[in-house]
Amino acid sequence: MSEYKKRSSCACCGNTSLKNVISFGEVPLAGNFPKKEELPTVKKYELSLMFCESCALLQTDSIIDSDTLFKDYRYMSSIGLSNHFTSVASLYKNRFNLDNKSNVLEIGSNDGVLLKPFDDLGINAVGVEPATNIHEVAKLKGCNSINDYFGAQSVKKYFKQGQFDLVVANNCFAHIDDIHSIVEGVNYCISDNGHFVIEVHYLKNLIEGFQFDFIYHEHLYYYSLNSISNLLNMHGMTVVDFEEISIHSGSIRVYAKKNATVSDKVAKRLQQEIEDGYTQFKYFESFSNNVKNHIEKLKTLFDDIKKQNIKIFGYGASGRGNMLLNTCGFTADNIEFIIDESPERYGRYIPSCNIPIYPPSYLKDHQYDHIFVIAWNYFDAIKKKFNDGNKYRYVLPFPEPKIIDA
Repeated sequence: MSEYKKRSSCACCGNTSLKNVISFGEVPLAGNFPKKEELPTVKKYELSLMFCESCALLQTDSIIDSDTLFKDYRYMSSIGLSNHFTSVASLYKNRFNLDNKSNVLEIGSNDGVLLKPFDDLGINAVGVEPATNIHEVAKLKGCNSINDYFGAQSVKKYFKQGQFDLVVANNCFAHIDDIHSIVEGVNYCISDNGHFVIEVHYLKNLIEGFQFDFIYHEHLYYYSLNSISNLLNMHGMTVVDFEEISIHSGSIRVYAKKNATVSDKVAKRLQQEIEDGYTQFKYFESFSNNVKNHIEKLKTLFDDIKKQNIKIFGYGASGRGNMLLNTCGFTADNIEFIIDESPERYGRYIPSCNIPIYPPSYLKDHQYDHIFVIAWNYFDAIKKKFNDGNKYRYVLPFPEPKIIDA
């Protein structure tokens, strides 16, 4: 495909009458962290959020070629999520009675953040990861990682039919344009009694928390239980259980199987979502105004900070951060630099905002008054990192823009 195209129909059901929820204009790619010499050539692409009333899928209207998004990727899950996925590996081991004869496949396995804990538990785990640089990090850890995209065709190249007892997709199921190809691939390689587990941001948290920073080109889809169930049903798979989890400021973990029946728990939540309006456009109508009001509150807060000549730096260079900073129009005049823990981003910049990114060691020789917590969903962990006697104040963008004393 070309580098960029507009969506003409729903990715799940093919409905051509999608309704606009919010438009962001042209914004850079959230996963892009350019070097200084690359700043003048940063590309921007249109971005809007559309809703399908036929199958209840919320989706972006702009599709970027996968190679542009993922072949050189700067997000490593092990930065901040290692403990989470170590717990997940143990959870799945116990829930599915996995042992050294079990086979597990992870779609979008990143830097081996879940593969490694499975390895440590003696479980045979393999991952498919398209980002070459991140795949190499997983290989260095000794993980069984395949550098490719997962789909209906590629799965037959690497695996046997019915090979896996468990297939997992953690925070990547919203990233892949051809979602039908993904489910077809899972159907092919999973055993008749196997489980498919999806961990993805939950629509409820996105809309009710005005989390516009989570809306960007990489994230093509924003799932309710109804929309993900509708997709899986098309391929003979059924949601049999789910859990709401706190990761990424509100996600849902969905368990699905072949030829299964819907549990009472799932049926109740599906009905509750319908009653709450998740499957109707009117549920989303106020979202655009709410986001605009939220942005204005945050910009006003920064105007007040600037008037007081307060020195402020940001913490957490991420896809969410890129979207947040670009949508608010912040530059190095507002935030002098950003601290991040990932070596993949050191010496790089926030695209269009031109804010430099430095390692934590940079703070040893620089004193500042306020920390803008860009990675606000990790606020509790970030507070612990700075609990060293410094009298920082924290500026939080969500759930409401505010300043918190140390």
